[in-house]
Amino acid sequence: RALNTNALNILQLSPQVPFPLLDGGKVGIFNITKHLAQRGHNVTMLALDRTPGVDAKPLEEFCDLIRIRHSNRNSVPRALVNLFSEDPYNISKYDSPAYAEALSDLLARKSFDVVHVDHLHMARYGLSCRQQRQLPIVLREHNIESVIVERFAENARPAPLQVWARMQARRIRDYEGRLAARYDMCCAVTQEDKKRLLNLAPTARVCVVPAGVDESLFVPEGAEEVDGMPGSIVLFGSFDWLPNQDALRWFVKSIFPLVVSQYSESRLTIVGKDIPGEVQELRGKGITIRGFVPDLRHELRKHLLTVVPLRMGGGMRLKIVESFAMRIPVVSTSIGCEGIECRDGEHLLIADTEEKFAAQVVRLLTDRRLREKLSRSAWTLARERYRWETAAESFETVYREA
Repeated sequence: RALNTNALNILQLSPQVPFPLLDGGKVGIFNITKHLAQRGHNVTMLALDRTPGVDAKPLEEFCDLIRIRHSNRNSVPRALVNLFSEDPYNISKYDSPAYAEALSDLLARKSFDVVHVDHLHMARYGLSCRQQRQLPIVLREHNIESVIVERFAENARPAPLQVWARMQARRIRDYEGRLAARYDMCCAVTQEDKKRLLNLAPTARVCVVPAGVDESLFVPEGAEEVDGMPGSIVLFGSFDWLPNQDALRWFVKSIFPLVVSQYSESRLTIVGKDIPGEVQELRGKGITIRGFVPDLRHELRKHLLTVVPLRMGGGMRLKIVESFAMRIPVVSTSIGCEGIECRDGEHLLIADTEEKFAAQVVRLLTDRRLREKLSRSAWTLARERYRWETAAESFETVYREA
């Protein structure tokens, strides 16, 4: 760690132990912790431990980690009980008396300068820090949670599920606005999310701190563009997240068959954990299932392009800027690339219908010059705008202002 004579003692409240780095949520939390520590700050992380027994030594290099065992798995009985509560279901899943007790004990025995709260789910605990020790509190909104629930409600089926989802959307909208207004500062990931949060909480203090890309993913300047197998497409992510599940099913069932009909050499590789069984059954029909891979860069560089067919969600998709850093061209929906300062035809290709998305994929598969053009400009954008070191520096400013 760097010597920092202005080092802060930071208490970080996390909804999960952000290791191993299996998904964007863990990557986003881990890298802020890592880069704050590398800048000389002292970080204590109190985390809900949803996967007990996992070795988190690489995380512990950068913080004092306290793990509180907890399960937040979806449960039909718990969802039914929630009908009689005013709290959003997605928030109630993170209620932990053991965590609250550990937090109170930690505040009693250790001094902090600022509290960094990751995700709306942990916002209540941040308010406890103010009540007990009058500490400044900062909320990192990795997504605007109400947007995710609202988009889910729009597509929810059957009808009873849609009624329940709409009720949850109203609850979480109200909850998100109320709690954001009580924080000293809220840090959104994108300008779009900042506008959404201010719409929910007009009096909130909101700034934008974009997510970043790990330095190890950047290919060297001047390196050759990716030269994967002809027709090779990769779709990657963590498929335990509902928006990623929807995107995967939509692509394999409705878009990829159109791609194959136009370009018979097309091949799709799916990379990530928790791939649904119905998708795994398609293995061998032009589709390869890789599951989780330990070296993402090595795997992705085998393919000509990345697809990001998201139809719901919020925040910022790290998979896009990671592809940019690796010089892999991207086809995305408008929602998928939301919040990234990229332009259609300059940094990536954008399409929002099945037919247009398939056409853009075929266009990239068959046009090497276009792939090279997009990958060069996208790499430059990621290098200049989306680095974790820059994000950590921005958080320093936010903490001191708070």
